[in-house]
Amino acid sequence: MYLLIAMLPASVLAQQETTLPYLTWVPQAGYTDLTAQTEHYKKSFSVPVIGSFQVYYFNSAFNYHALVKGNIADPNLVIPKLHKLNQVYAGGSYDIFSMRFRKEKNFYHFSVRDVWTQRVTYTSDLANLLWNGNAAYAGKTADLSNTRFSGNYYREVAMAASTSLTEKLIVGVRGKVLMGLANVTTTDSETSLYTDPNGLSISGHSQFTLLTSGMINEDKLNAKNIFGFGNLGLAADIGARYKLSEKVSLACNVNNIGFIHWKRSVKNYRVNGDYTSTGYLMRDSADIADADWQNVIDTLKAVFKPKEDSKAYNSWLAPTIYLSGNYLLRETTTLYASLAADIYHGLRPTFTLGAVQTFNNTFQVALNYSVMPNNLFNLGGGFVVRGGPVQYYLSCDNLPALFDPYAVKYFNARMGLNFTFGKPE
Repeated sequence: MYLLIAMLPASVLAQQETTLPYLTWVPQAGYTDLTAQTEHYKKSFSVPVIGSFQVYYFNSAFNYHALVKGNIADPNLVIPKLHKLNQVYAGGSYDIFSMRFRKEKNFYHFSVRDVWTQRVTYTSDLANLLWNGNAAYAGKTADLSNTRFSGNYYREVAMAASTSLTEKLIVGVRGKVLMGLANVTTTDSETSLYTDPNGLSISGHSQFTLLTSGMINEDKLNAKNIFGFGNLGLAADIGARYKLSEKVSLACNVNNIGFIHWKRSVKNYRVNGDYTSTGYLMRDSADIADADWQNVIDTLKAVFKPKEDSKAYNSWLAPTIYLSGNYLLRETTTLYASLAADIYHGLRPTFTLGAVQTFNNTFQVALNYSVMPNNLFNLGGGFVVRGGPVQYYLSCDNLPALFDPYAVKYFNARMGLNFTFGKPE
């Protein structure tokens, strides 16, 4: 389990972005900051995948190097340092098509992209039980509550518009139609495990719901599950920027306010009850491996008797809030500070300080430093280079990860190629 969690960045390297919103030449900066506007072109478009490809990863508790020593994974190196609740996030997105254009003071952005997210929350007691067994909990209760998993894969069709209402105020809004392709969500996670002091019995209580829908439950693929027409949802992004002076502006963006209604190929499993079974003390991973797990599983099935149903349900996106301030140091240099927070069973804030420098009309570069809970060192950066109608960009919110991805807890990167045309009138 621990090796898998630590190696996630190699496969699908949270959703917060601290570099891209300030590379204002990039049309995709508008995904995060609806008020981002450029004076360098009138129209832009991108083609599938190469227009924008993003991956991200976040582990609140440890990195790969903390877990693996001498090519051997030892979970006991990290278990004592775990918090009561620990999170692992991973996911990404890619553009299928994106087009942005300007008309007078208005900017419009039409986009189609695929988005996938995975979020795991687990307790330190769960990690300790899985690796070291229940011996340490003899006469005690292990708390497994609030262990959660959420996995989403959906297609987003969006239309955004931003405009200057006055010389000082810019506002923007994006409406999104969401088409759910696959979902796994847990709710009502309340579980405890008590071990008799002599290990003669194990008892506890569990209230747990697992909701699933989409392609993961389909035997055959068809248009409805490939395109997500059977699971539809709506979402919106809103943003505003106010210019305090010629040099200072403040902005606020709230993204991903919305949900998906899952009704196609739904399979739900609900557990609620108390249990007691014969047990024994497991002191390490060897005891766990030698345990009669088939008997344990059969006992749990007999006691809990999970109730299955196919009721439709809603899954909510995890909104992200961005507050930022820009200071125009000189015509080609901008300093900025931002506070970002994603909302998923609580807030996870990130504070960033950065600078953006432009060189003529061909090159823009950003550098920043971010602090987030349990992760104090994140040096990010990115650049945009233009050559004729072609624009290439790369942003990374933790540059050390490019050289040693196993040394970091957090990684977020996006790269792509756009085609730009026309000069603003």
